[in-house]
Amino acid sequence: MAMPKKSPIYTRAWTFVSGIKLMMISTGQRRWLFFMFSVLPLLYIVQAVVRVQLGNWELLGPEPGKTIVHFTGAWAFNLLIATLCVTPLTRYLKWRWLMPHRRMLGLFFAFYISLHGIAYLAFLLEWHWADLATEVVERPYLLLGTMAWLLTMPLIITSTKGWQRKLKRRWKTLHQLIYLIALLAAAHYLLQIRAGWFEPVLYAVITLFLLSTRLFHKTARK
Repeated sequence: MAMPKKSPIYTRAWTFVSGIKLMMISTGQRRWLFFMFSVLPLLYIVQAVVRVQLGNWELLGPEPGKTIVHFTGAWAFNLLIATLCVTPLTRYLKWRWLMPHRRMLGLFFAFYISLHGIAYLAFLLEWHWADLATEVVERPYLLLGTMAWLLTMPLIITSTKGWQRKLKRRWKTLHQLIYLIALLAAAHYLLQIRAGWFEPVLYAVITLFLLSTRLFHKTARK
C-alpha cells in the first residue's frame, strides 16, 4: 500500500499561520471582539470629553475641538484600511474567518467618517452653515472629504443581503466605490500636511499598496 505523502514543513507552517490557531473561536465570539475593537475609540473620546468638562482642561490639548476632529478622522481611516485588508488577507493568507466581519468594519468606518464630519461642523465651523460652501471651495481637502462621505452613503444603504439580492451583479460594481473612497480619503489627509508629514504619507502608502494588490489580482485573472 502506498504511503500518503507528507506535507513539506513550509506547507504545514503556512497552514498553521493562515489558520490562525489562536483565533479558532466561534464567529459570534469574534464578532464581539471586532465590535469592541471598533467601539473602543468612541468610548475613549466620550470619556475624554467628559473629563475635560469636569476640569481636566489639558487632556485633549490646547484645541480640544481640533483633537476630536483629527481623532475621529484617523479612526475612520483606520477602519477603512481594516475593511480593505479583509479581501487580500482572505485571498493570500486564507484567513477566511475574516470575511463575515467585513460588513461590520465597513459600517463602523461609515459611523466614524460621519462622526468626523459632525465634529468638524460642531467644533471648527461652529454650525455656521452659511460658511460651509465657502470653506469647501477654499479648502480642497474639505471637498475631497465631503465627496468620500457622500460616496459612502449608498454603500451603507445597500450593505444588507436584501439589497445584494436586489441589485445582483450591480451590487458588486457599486461597492467597488470603496476604492475611490480610499483614494479620496488619502488625498484628503495629504492635503492637510503642515509640518508632520509622516502619518499622512504612511496612510497614503498603505492605501496605495492595498489598491495595487487588488489591481494586480484583477490583471492576473485576465
